[in-house]
Amino acid sequence: MKSRSLRWRLVGNLVLLQVVASLLALLGVIAIFGAVGRFVDEGGERTAQIIGRSIEHTADGKLVLGTTSEVLRLLGAAPDLWFVVRNSQGYELRQGDVPPRYVALLRVLDGKERSALDLAESVGRPAARFERIDTDGGTVNLIVQAGAPLSLADKFKWIATAYLVLVAPTMLVTALVVLVATPFVIRRGLAGTVATAAKAEHIDIDRLETRLPMTQVAVEIQPLVAAVNRAFDRLDEGYKRHERFLADAAHELRTPIATLRIQIESLPPSTKDKARLVRATTRLATLAEQLLDLQRLTRAPLSIESVDLRLLCERVVGDLAPLAIMSGCAVSVDVSEAVRVHADVTSIERAVANLIQNAIEHGGEGCEIRVRVCLPATIEVADSGPGIPKEQRARIVEPFYRLRARGDGAGLGLHLVSEVARIHQGRLEVGLSDLGGASMRLELGELGA
Repeated sequence: MKSRSLRWRLVGNLVLLQVVASLLALLGVIAIFGAVGRFVDEGGERTAQIIGRSIEHTADGKLVLGTTSEVLRLLGAAPDLWFVVRNSQGYELRQGDVPPRYVALLRVLDGKERSALDLAESVGRPAARFERIDTDGGTVNLIVQAGAPLSLADKFKWIATAYLVLVAPTMLVTALVVLVATPFVIRRGLAGTVATAAKAEHIDIDRLETRLPMTQVAVEIQPLVAAVNRAFDRLDEGYKRHERFLADAAHELRTPIATLRIQIESLPPSTKDKARLVRATTRLATLAEQLLDLQRLTRAPLSIESVDLRLLCERVVGDLAPLAIMSGCAVSVDVSEAVRVHADVTSIERAVANLIQNAIEHGGEGCEIRVRVCLPATIEVADSGPGIPKEQRARIVEPFYRLRARGDGAGLGLHLVSEVARIHQGRLEVGLSDLGGASMRLELGELGA
């Protein structure tokens, strides 16, 4: 389901609220007018038109009132309605109890077009109306009582006119103001929330103390931000428990693994599967060290010193030579020129050891492994093994990710190398080597320059 913009949602709701409020105001006016009896023909114009259209002349010039639907409706709604009509021949037509003074006044006003008569002060409208009306039989003078009830159609016209004159312009102006002003108001009102969202985008998973600020957040949104921060607290606590468990487990495993390895290495060379047992215990020891490395990299401060990368690589290759020989692999160090950097020696050694062990484990028997040191501050470990598929090279550095689900190793080695590269402001580049297998380039950044 597509999310709607808060801006347009508020604009729509405000405009709808204005429409409803305007209609309620109009209904209130209608109710008041109805309660005080103002839904009538105030000036008598409408009543005069209806009667004028219904006047008929007989053959001898007399006046009669036609029985049109308008007249019947009018007389039915106002049974006490009175009026008097006079033509140029002196014939008159009277309806209801016509006050005598209006009969005399009808002759006096002959020649005038129209006029309101006798303003009634108590209700603020004329008591009667004079009209000079053209009919099929000639012109007639008409005086009619004002204040007759309006028809339903006339009431609807009155309401529509009142809406268009009084309500619609105000509603249109306010709707335009809402349409223009609401986005600006929302932007200002949500500025703190936008800043908090920007802060959330830059949260570093390695900085557990990071929390979202609440100083500029609107009161209505503060509970959501507070809930997110509490969720961070729970996640941090779970992460710390996980770290403590891994560190404690690694420490507890180191002693029995070392004892087991010594016992296996003391076996006679002719012992069946000795090489396989040595490789297995080496993997266990490596896993324990990798778990401890994770703890050290995230918590222990770096110890920066000047490092000769050639000597470092030769030392690591010498330590791993027995494992490489047992696995049938050949390891060489290629240094074209001296390369010295300022770096954390322990983490660089562990990174190089992980790269070489990874090549030994995945390169297969008879694999050729080459460790090369070059400028600027780069260590490359290349092998002649099967390599890493291109579509998996980006994921291979994820923790606990393995190319083969049932393969050897825990999937921590390359992740640790990438972390070492990160804390040295460098990167780990995974590619294809000229030996036909995988190429791992550990590039150290400004920290090692």
